[in-house]
Amino acid sequence: MPELPEVECVRRGLARADLSSKVISSIWRSDLALRTGAFWRDERLHLLERARTGEFERRGKFLVWRLTSAKKEALGAVIHLGMTGRVTVCAPGAERARHTHLEIALAGGPCIHYTDARRFGGVHVDTMALLDESGPLASLGPEPLSRAFNAQVLQDRGGRSKRAIREVLLDQRVVAGLGNIYVSEALHLAGVPPLAPAVELRASAWERLCVAIRDVLRQGVRNGGTTLRDYRGSRGERGRNQSALAVYGRAGQPCTTCGKNLHGYVHAGRSGVTCRSCQPVRRRA
Repeated sequence: MPELPEVECVRRGLARADLSSKVISSIWRSDLALRTGAFWRDERLHLLERARTGEFERRGKFLVWRLTSAKKEALGAVIHLGMTGRVTVCAPGAERARHTHLEIALAGGPCIHYTDARRFGGVHVDTMALLDESGPLASLGPEPLSRAFNAQVLQDRGGRSKRAIREVLLDQRVVAGLGNIYVSEALHLAGVPPLAPAVELRASAWERLCVAIRDVLRQGVRNGGTTLRDYRGSRGERGRNQSALAVYGRAGQPCTTCGKNLHGYVHAGRSGVTCRSCQPVRRRA
């Protein structure tokens, strides 16, 4: 699933396409269902009719397209990319690619296509007031690249948990946008063992984690995201960050820091990789 850097790269690509201040002229939707769950099942695409487009934003792993309805209400289209979802800008009248499920045509401008081979992604439209109060946006933790995010905020939100620190960082209510790739990278860069209980970490470990989280996310954005298989940017381009990963997907290979072999493990149903030398297990990290 695309994580914060991948979604941010898609957002930046859409921003460069200059899609603001245009009126939606038509909407086409395939007959196939997308993401399951009540929130995503009720897509409310009719609210987009004749709406005027605004800026694309990102919240955690979600794209949020701001619009203004014909009645001058502030609307938002929340887009979840799932495993294989892509948002691309196409020329007017362009042929729909295979697995296209949504086409939004802009008057006097291009079309926006949402494609999703596995259909784990989704789109939901509502007023921004309702989106901010309910659904997945309402429960998101702080943005790790914002000025409001620091080690104390991170410790306050996750430091009382007895869960493994890896599991805490994957919790979108603690911090928004992190997934398995960047959590693995941040823990390695910070020298924190992934299965250490969060409650046992010292303040210095939270400081290192905060810095590491920012560093690996910024690196991912600079490199255009991580393409392991499905992720593509808004122009269909592959990311480059996979060649810069220190631990994720490299179990059994030498650690880029110390040279010792990396160790793969499974915890809470998810695979992970750690360096037992750089991330030693001890009573308090």
